[in-house]
Amino acid sequence: MKLGTLVALAAVMVVVGCDDPAPSRPSSRDMTPPVEDDMGGDAVVGRQDGGMLPDGATPLDSTVEVDSTVEVDEGMLLPDEGMVEPDEGMVEPDEGMVEPDEGMVEPDEGVVEPDEGVVEPDEGVEPDMAPPCVRDCDDDGLTVDEGDCDDNDPTRYLDAPELCDGMDQDCDDAIDEGLVRQCFDGEDDQQLVGVCRPGTSRCVAGAYGACEGQVAPSAEVCGGGADEDCDGAVDEGCDEDDDGVTVDGGDCDDGDPARFPGNPEVCDGVDNDCDRVVDGVREACYDGADGTEGVGACRAGERVCAAGAFGACEGQVVPRAEVCGDGADDDCDGEVDEGCDVDVCPPVDLAGPVVATTSCLTAGSGAQAIVYADVVDGDGAALPGVDVAIAVPGAVLGPLMNEGSRYYRVVTAPAGAGTLRAEVSVGCDDGNRVALAARPLIDVVAAPVADVALLAGGCSPMAGNLRVRVLDAESGTPIEGAWVLAGQQAANVLLADPAAAMQGARGAQSTVARTGADGEVGLVDFGDTLYGPNTVSVGAAGYAHVTMVGFDGSMLIVPLRQMEPPPAPVASVSGRLTDFEDLGRDGEADVGLVVRSFDLGFVSTLRLPKLLSRYDCWDPVTQGGFIGDFVQATQVPGNLYVPQQPESVLGQPVTVDEHLFTLSRYPVGPAGDRLLALAGKVPVDGIVNALTNGADLSALVQLLVPEEIGVLPGFAIEGDTVDVTLPLAGALQPNAGCDVSGLPDDTGVFCFAVGDWSGANGTGRLFPMGLASADPEQVDPTRAGVTSLDVTTVARAGVFGNVGYLGVALGSYLDPARAPAGQGEATTAVFDRESLGPGGGRMAFDGFFGTTALSRVDYDFSWAPVERPGSAPVDVCRVDIYRELRTAYDPGDCTDAVRYETVEYPNWDVYVAGDPGTVSFPRFPREWPLGPTAGFFNVGATPEDDRLYMRVTCYGLGLLDGFDFSVADFRALVDAVTHVSSNYRLF
Repeated sequence: MKLGTLVALAAVMVVVGCDDPAPSRPSSRDMTPPVEDDMGGDAVVGRQDGGMLPDGATPLDSTVEVDSTVEVDEGMLLPDEGMVEPDEGMVEPDEGMVEPDEGMVEPDEGVVEPDEGVVEPDEGVEPDMAPPCVRDCDDDGLTVDEGDCDDNDPTRYLDAPELCDGMDQDCDDAIDEGLVRQCFDGEDDQQLVGVCRPGTSRCVAGAYGACEGQVAPSAEVCGGGADEDCDGAVDEGCDEDDDGVTVDGGDCDDGDPARFPGNPEVCDGVDNDCDRVVDGVREACYDGADGTEGVGACRAGERVCAAGAFGACEGQVVPRAEVCGDGADDDCDGEVDEGCDVDVCPPVDLAGPVVATTSCLTAGSGAQAIVYADVVDGDGAALPGVDVAIAVPGAVLGPLMNEGSRYYRVVTAPAGAGTLRAEVSVGCDDGNRVALAARPLIDVVAAPVADVALLAGGCSPMAGNLRVRVLDAESGTPIEGAWVLAGQQAANVLLADPAAAMQGARGAQSTVARTGADGEVGLVDFGDTLYGPNTVSVGAAGYAHVTMVGFDGSMLIVPLRQMEPPPAPVASVSGRLTDFEDLGRDGEADVGLVVRSFDLGFVSTLRLPKLLSRYDCWDPVTQGGFIGDFVQATQVPGNLYVPQQPESVLGQPVTVDEHLFTLSRYPVGPAGDRLLALAGKVPVDGIVNALTNGADLSALVQLLVPEEIGVLPGFAIEGDTVDVTLPLAGALQPNAGCDVSGLPDDTGVFCFAVGDWSGANGTGRLFPMGLASADPEQVDPTRAGVTSLDVTTVARAGVFGNVGYLGVALGSYLDPARAPAGQGEATTAVFDRESLGPGGGRMAFDGFFGTTALSRVDYDFSWAPVERPGSAPVDVCRVDIYRELRTAYDPGDCTDAVRYETVEYPNWDVYVAGDPGTVSFPRFPREWPLGPTAGFFNVGATPEDDRLYMRVTCYGLGLLDGFDFSVADFRALVDAVTHVSSNYRLF
C-alpha cells in the first residue's frame, strides 16, 4: 500500500469508521431526522457500534423506540439506496422544522405521528426486532449485503474460519465442514520424537472425534533399533548381549558381546571399543636377536594395525657392526668400541662436519634429505680409496655416492614418526671402523590424517620438501593429472638432483608438477627455493583452484570442488504451521518463518535475503469490506507462513488471509533434514509502515519476535511436496540477552541464539532459536556504550534433548546508503560459545573486527585489514572468487519486477596467513587448465545470466591457543572461530 493510498484510506476511516466519533452534524445516511428531546436539544438515534454520540446522547436501544408499523423503506435506508432523495429522506423545509410560532411541542402532543417522520415513544419495537444494520453491526468487516449471514455474531460471516461448534461460521450453508485438527495422546514433548507422530481428529456435529493415524508412545522394544517410548533414547535399558553395557549406555552393537565401550580394541577389522575407530591398534615390535632389545643402541619399533592386519615394524634399531669411536654399543653386546685399534686406521679428520640437508621429514611422504660428509685428513687433503659408510638407522637409504672427497646418501622418510640419527664411519685395516664425531638428527613427523578436508601438516618450516595430495571434494577420490605450482609463477629453479646438488650446480627442475594415479605429487629441493613461506596453488580441469599464500609446511591435502557439479535434484516444499497459541485480534499479526538447518559459515556472512526463499505474491486482506480494496497484494518470501486470523487495520476489523509457506530448491534425497519453524508476532503497524515506505514484507523477519518453535526431524522428500504440516510444539523462553558494544559506525546489529543439532556449540548443523535486532539509530551512537537486546532459547527436551547452544552478534549496514563506499554488503560478527545453555544466559559481544572495502586491479586483490584497536587478532583470511548463476522468475501479478534465484559455484579459494590486505593470483603456465572449465570462469562465453564475485572473509580463532597456518586442519576455522569480518563485490 503506497503512502498516498494510506492517507486516502485514513481519511475515509474518519468519515465512516465505526470506532470514530460521529460527525457533529448528522447526515441523512447515518441518522434519522432529529427530534426534540426532553431538554430541548436535538436527539440523535444512537449507533449500535458503541461509538460516542454528540452531546451525551444515548444509544438506540435506550432512547427513541421505533414504531413496529413503520415500513423499512420509510424508517431506514436500504444499503443499495445510497443517499435518500430529498422528498423521501428529509422533511421539506416547511415540514421538517417547527415554525417559530409553534415553539415546543406540548407534552400532551408527544411526538409527531409516524406518517410525519417520527415514531411514538410508547410504541417502540423490542430490541430483537430492530431493523437491519446497513453498515456492520457486529464489527466483523462485512455487512449483510456483503455476505454476513448473522450480523449480530462477529464470528459468522462470508469466508470466516469455520469452528467446530455445530454452527455455520463461513456462511456457506454447511456446518463444521472439513475441520480437521492435529491430535496426540502422548505428552507434548513426545511428538515427533522417536516413532511418535501426531494424528488427526475430524469435527462431527460440533465435536472432534477420535485421534486417527497417530503413533503414540509404547513400551520400549529391545533390539528394534527404534525409540518406541519416544523419550529420545533407543533401546534404553536393553542389554541383549549380556556384556554389561546397555544401548543407551553406549553399546554400539547390542548383539555382539565383544563390542562395547571400554572393551580393548584388537586388530580384527572391527570397532571393539565403540569409539567409531576401527583398529588403529599399535604394538611394539623388534626383529633383533633375543637379548639385544634395550641393550646399547638397540631399541624396539612399532607396527600399526590397519584393515585387520599389522604392518611392518617401523623405527626399530637392531644390532649392527661395531663402529669405533662413536661411543655407542652398536652390536648391542654390552660393550662399546670393543676390538678397536684406531692406530691402524687412515688419518681421517674425525672432527669434520656431517651434514643433513634438512632436519625434518614427513613420515610416509617420500620426503628426502641428503646426508653427506667430506672425508679428508687433518690437513684437508682427500683420502682416496677409503672405506666410507653412511648409516641412518630406521630410514630408507639410497646407494653411497661420492664426488671426490664428498660422500653422500639420499635418505627417504620412513613410514613411522620418530628421530633419525645420521652417522659416517671409515673402515680400518684391521676390519674395524671409526666414526666421525658429528651425528646430525632428523625428526620424522607424522603426516596429516587422510581426510576429505583441507589439511596442512608435516614439517614446518617446509625444509625442501612439499607433498600434495589432491582429492575430489565430493567423492574423496584421488584426482589424477591435477596441477601443483610452488611459487607465484612457473620456473625451473628446483635443485632435485642429488649429484648436481653435491656439485653446487643451479636448480633446473620446474616448480610445476602433476599428480599421479594416487592423486599425489612431490616436489623436492636440495637448494633454497622450497625454504620459507611459499605460495602453493592446486588446480585441475573442471575444478576450482585452491591457493595457500604464506604456506611453510611440507604436506597438503587439498580437496577440489567441481566448478559445475552435476545439478542436484531439487523440489519445492509447501504447507502450513499449526497450533498457534493465539490468533486473536490483538494488533499483532502471527507469522512463522520456515527454514532448513545451516552451518556456521552461513551465519558468519549472513544477509537477510539468505534466510528467505523464493518470493511470491500474497493479498493479505480480501475479507474486510472496503479495507480489502485498499490493501493490495504484495511480494513476500515464500518461506513466510501467515495463518488466517482476525486483525485490525487502522481500527477496522479485517480477516488476514493465509499465506502457505513454500521453500524452493529443497534438496531431494533420502538423507533427511530438520525442517524448522520460528513463529511469533509482528506489530501490524510495523507491517503498514513497511508497505507505506515501499518495502516488501521481508522486513517481517526483522520485526519478528519468536515465541514458538516447531520441527520435523528426519524430513526428506522425493519431489515437489505439498500439504506439509509443521506443528508448533515447543515454546521459546525469553531467557537470554545480548549486550553488544564496539560495532563499526552506522551498522545495525542482529543477535541470534542458535542451536546445534550435534550437541556441540557451533560445529554441527545449526538452527535459529531466537533473534532480535536494532537499527543504527537504536545502537549506542558513541559505539562505546552497550546495546542490550533480549532473545529466546529452547529448552533441552524432546526433539531438542541433545542440542548445543551458540550466540552470535552480527553487525551489518541495514541501510547500505549509510555504509562507507564499497561496504554496503559488509558484515562483522562475534560468536559466544560459552554463555548460553538450556536455561538461557547473558551474552557479551565486543572486539568486533572492522568492515572493509574490496578492490581489484587485474589479478591483484586488496582490502583494508580489518583488525582494529581492541579487537581480536586476525589469524587467517580467505578470498573466494565465485560465479553466481542467476535464474529469473516472476513472483506474480503484484509486481512488474523480476526477481532472481541464485546459486554459487566456486572458481578460486585463496587462504592467506594473517591479514596482509592484498593477494595476487599466480601466473600459471600456458598449459595450466584455465578458461571456461577451470580457474576464472568466462561468464561472457555462457548464455546464462551469471557473474563473478570476489569475497574476503577474515577469521579470528580465539578458541585456539595458537594457530599455525602451515600445520593445521582448516576445519578449525569452524571449530575455533570467535570473530569474523566479510564483504563481497563484483569481480
